[in-house]
Amino acid sequence: MFASAPGQSFLIAVFVDDMLEGTGLSRTVFSTLYALATIVSATVSLALGRAADALGLRVAWFAVASGLACACLLASLAAGLVLALLGLALLRAFGQGSFPLLGTLIVNYWFPARRGAAMAAASFGITAGTIALPPLVALLIEGVGWRTAYRIVALVILAVVLPLGLLLRRPAPTGPALEPEQPMPLPDVPVATAVRRSRRLRVDIPRREAALLLGVLSAPALVMTALTFHAVSVLGGRGLSATAAAAALSAFGAASAVATVASGTVADRLSTRALLVAMSGALLAGPLLLLLADAAAFAYAGFVAIGLAGGLYGVTGGIAWARTYGLAGLGRLQGMSSAAQITSAAAGPLPLALSLGATGSYRAGLIFLALVAAAALVAAARWREPRVAAPI
Repeated sequence: MFASAPGQSFLIAVFVDDMLEGTGLSRTVFSTLYALATIVSATVSLALGRAADALGLRVAWFAVASGLACACLLASLAAGLVLALLGLALLRAFGQGSFPLLGTLIVNYWFPARRGAAMAAASFGITAGTIALPPLVALLIEGVGWRTAYRIVALVILAVVLPLGLLLRRPAPTGPALEPEQPMPLPDVPVATAVRRSRRLRVDIPRREAALLLGVLSAPALVMTALTFHAVSVLGGRGLSATAAAAALSAFGAASAVATVASGTVADRLSTRALLVAMSGALLAGPLLLLLADAAAFAYAGFVAIGLAGGLYGVTGGIAWARTYGLAGLGRLQGMSSAAQITSAAAGPLPLALSLGATGSYRAGLIFLALVAAAALVAAARWREPRVAAPI
């Protein structure tokens, strides 16, 4: 999870302003490239989920770590539109898309009895990266420049992250571990009538419940990507320097840590629906706080709110599918979910960039993000854990 940081929005955000100057691209064009790159990441996630099922996690790990190191090196060479697009595509594909998916699969395969607690522990990798890396990388960029900073990150990945793949081996869960979890008694709800039988996954998937779950889990990716990607610019409008904006991203990480601890403690005793509602409520608070006033305090509070949503998202998104549908073909199912979330994240930078370009303000974009979060909250409140047949 920590190794995904070079491809995550919170770390790319530290490079954005320098990359704009170095590549000569406008913020709107760069945001569009970022969206296209993130869509590439979604495609890679679909393929990686299937590859992990077929070849095992170790092979997948070596491929992803090597790809991410190459991505950092390519990003350091970006001097125009084409290289910027290729660098961003590889960063998003092997960082933001692939390493979190591998971490999620490791947790669900190896810790079926306490998925919530294990997912919370694993999510601390992203939380630690969010807290520690933006200020550290900002100082590194000030000292050696953004291109050299990317090359240093690539060397760290090759020297530290790549060898960790030797620790992985193929899990072989059997028996109850393959079945959908029911962590607590569920309300008496009618069996869904619209059901899609997936031959590859060998599990009945109620369409309405699956669609709502996919939608709720995709909304945080859009909102959090939008706010973290443009954090330096958004907070700069509140009179904060680039270093102070990086500190706000660290506050986002600290809030995410608190939410991760809290959700990890109770996730195995709460229904998935309760976790989804809490996550969506915190997500809505973020853009609303940023809309309330121009004061820096409200800006920090907004990033704390989305940090809380991020912590809940890291745990809930990692366990929801396995709890509902079991482990049979989980790589494909989790890969599909990851691809949907990444596609949602691809659109993240655009609303705020378009809002600034059209109106000179981020206000319209923040209203749009609030509406997305509100829709997710309504969908989470309507979602019910479906009764499904155990995988064959």
